[in-house]
Amino acid sequence: MPTSINGNVRLTYGNHNHNETFEGDSSGYSRTNTTSQYAAGGARAVYAATSIDTGTMGSTDPQGFLMIKNVNTSGSLFVSLDGGTNWDIKIPAGFVNLISVGADPSNILKVKTGVASQTSLGVASVTTAGVITFDAAVTTAGTYLMTATASPDRSSSGDLYIVKTTADGATAGIVYDLDGSTIKDLATGTVFTASTVVTLDSIVDYRFTLTEA
Repeated sequence: MPTSINGNVRLTYGNHNHNETFEGDSSGYSRTNTTSQYAAGGARAVYAATSIDTGTMGSTDPQGFLMIKNVNTSGSLFVSLDGGTNWDIKIPAGFVNLISVGADPSNILKVKTGVASQTSLGVASVTTAGVITFDAAVTTAGTYLMTATASPDRSSSGDLYIVKTTADGATAGIVYDLDGSTIKDLATGTVFTASTVVTLDSIVDYRFTLTEA
């Protein structure tokens, strides 16, 4: 028998409110679709496009709705419905999209960030309050995994940090532990110095639920 689908979408824009409810049923069972499944979870998108994990859903199962949230506080999440040919959906940090994927099994869902790695970026200074200033601008505001690659070289010991910038072209950001919320002091003990060089790899964490059609 079909599985019921219902939900509610509410948007407030200034003084304007738009509230819609919807309900329906998934496709009935057939020889090629004998169960009604869904996939849900969370993952991290990087600049190289990756597929959304469909779990136990079969490759020919018709896909229905994708609800996906960009968990980041800075940086957009890009979503493709056609295996990475087009990236028409761009979800800002903290926002949620409800997408009708379509029943065509060729609709392969992929995600990525919109920012390529920035390499050989010199550090000008760091503070005990977590502020890091670079020698050059970070081109696009976002959330980055930061790896030191030169003096002091911490990459071999596995030290990684998250840095967030909030404006395009900014030269300064805030450094966090890998939890993304605990501010990291890189000045005490000279963890980073004015001789440090880093690589920034953009990341976007997301949560999702994908249903069958």
